[in-house]
Amino acid sequence: MVKYTVKGHQIEGKVTKAGYERKAVIFANNIVEELKKVGVSRHQIDIKTNILGNKNYPATIEFWGGGHYLRFSYAMTKRFIDNLYIISKVIEIEVKEVTDGTKNLHDFFHIFAEDGNRREIAKDLIQAKKDLGLKEDETDVDVIDKTYKALARKAHPDLGGSLEEFQKVNKAHKLIKKHMGL
Repeated sequence: MVKYTVKGHQIEGKVTKAGYERKAVIFANNIVEELKKVGVSRHQIDIKTNILGNKNYPATIEFWGGGHYLRFSYAMTKRFIDNLYIISKVIEIEVKEVTDGTKNLHDFFHIFAEDGNRREIAKDLIQAKKDLGLKEDETDVDVIDKTYKALARKAHPDLGGSLEEFQKVNKAHKLIKKHMGL
């Protein structure tokens, strides 16, 4: 089995072979139950589970806690469902540290905090995708990386492009990857 290091924790990967939608709901419910233990109620949590589990998409949760917009996205496995499993395990470990007293609630929330507010983050992400010529809803890591590489080659100053355009492409790619948890 493959082990992933996520937010300082070693997580043993899991390869889900069938029942993607059912397992996505199970993982999402596990996340909700764990977050309840630290005072985050269900209506403060957004987890998308209606994505085909065998597709190469990142899994993302967004929630409000401690007065902050919090977000965790993961995309290092090859499938959405396995990314969601990793998120579930990280949340489980982090909540356990809070309930055991080895971590305080402030530190827990800080791990998932996003800089800026939700609207600004969304606006910046949409602009980054436009800068790369991607659709606003594009989440396939392979498509994003291929598009980035083609544009980076075209914009590279040593290959006839401009430094300004090259930096714009790189900045957009970094923002998208950060948003996806990569």
